[in-house]
Amino acid sequence: VLHTGWALSSEEIRAKIAGIQQEFAGLGLTPGAVKFVDAKQTHQTVKFLGEVPDDAVEQIKSALAGISQKPFELELRGVGFFPAASLDKARNIRVIWVGMERGAEKLKALQEEVEVEMHALGFPLEKRFGAHVTLCRVKKPLRPKNELRRVLKKIEALQEVEVGKMLVEELKLKKSTLTPKGPIYEDLYVKRLEA
Repeated sequence: VLHTGWALSSEEIRAKIAGIQQEFAGLGLTPGAVKFVDAKQTHQTVKFLGEVPDDAVEQIKSALAGISQKPFELELRGVGFFPAASLDKARNIRVIWVGMERGAEKLKALQEEVEVEMHALGFPLEKRFGAHVTLCRVKKPLRPKNELRRVLKKIEALQEVEVGKMLVEELKLKKSTLTPKGPIYEDLYVKRLEA
């Protein structure tokens, strides 16, 4: 399985994300209800490619080499959730994430450029692109009276939390290998964004 995306190279941001994850881990939820993304492997997927034959990897690398987006600064801020709903109407949370503010439009432009290149190679178009970093996935329904209420209260408290800023200066083609402890990512190719 291949992704194109970039990793959060800032140790400061990774540490902040791990701290936010700890706030949710401390809510006393049913064991196994929530699965956290390893903060060391946190990344933004620009394009998910799925199962890719080995002989197609060189074509993908060549296509990514032509990406023209310049480096840009991205600000990570605020915690939210999917499926999107107002806090008072939320009944079913599947993903909790950190959002992106300043620089999100440049990230979208990068995603669109990658989308065009990958579509030319026969990959399907993405229905919608979400500029966010996943903190955790909810694996079991949260009990509405107590667990869901505690999670929503924590999300509300973290809606404006500043996570940090980072310079996005490379695009990575990543291979993910699924393991019982979660996916392990390996870089197959790194495209430096030219200033």
